[in-house]
Amino acid sequence: MAKRIRRKLSEATKYKMRLAKLGTKNPMHGKHHSEDTKRKISEALTDYWRTIPIE
Repeated sequence: MAKRIRRKLSEATKYKMRLAKLGTKNPMHGKHHSEDTKRKISEALTDYWRTIPIE
């Protein structure tokens, strides 16, 4: 897997991004993952971490 390269963000930018998704502006606000979705996420992450080579 390729290393992810991204631009360095200033603290001010990080703060603005945080404020943009606070509370009711967050798309997941007040929602919960179903048990089926939680299982799928768990399986996907388990497979992902198994494939990462240990250095």
